[in-house]
Amino acid sequence: IVDRHLNDKGTYYGGEIMAHFDSAGGGAVFNFLRKASFTATIDEMTFVSPVYKSEQVYIEAFISGAGTTSVEVFTKLIATNLETYEKRLAAYAFLTYVVQDSKNPDFSMPILVPESEEEIAICEGYAKRREMNLEKRKQGKAILDAIKLLPIWEQKR
Repeated sequence: IVDRHLNDKGTYYGGEIMAHFDSAGGGAVFNFLRKASFTATIDEMTFVSPVYKSEQVYIEAFISGAGTTSVEVFTKLIATNLETYEKRLAAYAFLTYVVQDSKNPDFSMPILVPESEEEIAICEGYAKRREMNLEKRKQGKAILDAIKLLPIWEQKR
């Protein structure tokens, strides 16, 4: 972590963490699909504890669910105190990626086989998270219809 990655409180800037999560998630999707994809949504982003300049960070991402044209990825950031070597969870997120050529008739989603206890536990919640995300997507369409391209001060009441 370098100074330009710190916020005004001297901790790792959340936007940097999000960018790393997106990059790691994209890598996990490519390893799973062997195809290009794009980030559709950040479904949940949770900052658990601050990360300081004197700490080392490790980011991990794995596929936590797969539909027919989209994949959910779980990412986490582990911070390590370099003096005590104590590790802690600093942040985690769920992101959804869409397969770029999902309309290709030769495409079929690979079967997801979670292996570790953590992967199994995270993957078990996929169906419920997907249901909630689909509902949010419906609400999002109404929001998209309400968004105007003019700045608010130029909009008429």
